[in-house]
Amino acid sequence: MRTRREILRRHRRERQFLVFGLLVVLLAAIATIALGVYQGRVVSPFAEPIYTPPPDYQDTATLACAPRDEGNGENMPLPADQVPVRVLNGTDQSGLARGTLDVLVGRGYVSTGATNWNLTYSGAVRIQFGVDGLRGAYTVARNFPTVEYVLDSRQGAVVDIILGEQFETSDIRPAYAPELDDAEELAGPVNCVPVDRAQQVPAPRIIPVDPLAPSESASPSPTPAA
Repeated sequence: MRTRREILRRHRRERQFLVFGLLVVLLAAIATIALGVYQGRVVSPFAEPIYTPPPDYQDTATLACAPRDEGNGENMPLPADQVPVRVLNGTDQSGLARGTLDVLVGRGYVSTGATNWNLTYSGAVRIQFGVDGLRGAYTVARNFPTVEYVLDSRQGAVVDIILGEQFETSDIRPAYAPELDDAEELAGPVNCVPVDRAQQVPAPRIIPVDPLAPSESASPSPTPAA
């Protein structure tokens, strides 16, 4: 006659066989379904396709995309009087920065100055800006047919417009150009990434004061007690 301990041990083994048996059946079923999905014989329960990039894949996009529509109009151009700009001459042609700035100011943009760049720029127009100036940069960039976008580590919304050797003042789009229609969404390079993933270059050592930035007014001193 079996003892109580032997009976308990037998029941324990039976439960173990049952649990492990169910696990084996479940894993076999999952493996069979997965194989069927992989071979295309079974419809995948997931709506999104599964894509594995090749091992040597690298995302080469480094440019910051234009602002996206978050339901608050961020993807639309800013009014010109809300975009502070500085124009820099990256050539040996005198008066290029001042003439361009005059055109932009005439269109309502806020001037923070025009001066020479400390380097030579071989392109046409380079728009350099910080994270806070993303929307303003894409807004003012519409005035030029060829633009290079550069995100740097500056603080504030001042946008630098660097003019290069391939630029002429006559290249500025006329005010009636369809690209300057304020009803059109901002658009930028196709090969780009969200601004929080874009590559930043070091900001210039000197950034103009943003005349549109809210000033921190000192709180009034308390009235002395009598």
